Amino acid sequence: MVQIVPFAKEHIDAIVKIENESFGDPWSKKLFDDLLVNEYAVSFVAAVDDAEIAGYLIAYDLVIELQILNIAVKGSKRREKIATKLFDAIFDYAKSENIEEFTLEVRTSNTAAIEFYKKLGFEIDGVRKNYYKNPKEDAILMSRGRFCVCPGDRG
Repeated sequence: MVQIVPFAKEHIDAIVKIENESFGDPWSKKLFDDLLVNEYAVSFVAAVDDAEIAGYLIAYDLVIELQILNIAVKGSKRREKIATKLFDAIFDYAKSENIEEFTLEVRTSNTAAIEFYKKLGFEIDGVRKNYYKNPKEDAILMSRGRFCVCPGDRG
């Protein structure tokens, strides 16, 4: 069973491991440590069977906009709807805080993520040239309005 819980210090080592497995230019352990005291950070982890950390979602609450900064799911746990559950949690948080818009960036080559975000109601807004470094690549900018009636919304 997957349980979505707020990100806490005891999750950092597992998150860093997933981060390193998932990205060519991973965030540092210090960056995750810093998120714990960042007043804008809103972060969730997916715990499987109350122990194993299977994924995480990191966002910034910018009052009327919620910027998705990072999301990853452990390789062995992909295709188990964990990312969808993480987004459900952030959408519920946003609803309770009256957040009006969601934004994110994604590598142009990450077609699976782009299609996933589209299913969640995100639309492509533009391209940010040479945004990613390892490997060097453009980012697709995507957003979703608060009042999107999208497949997968839970009400």
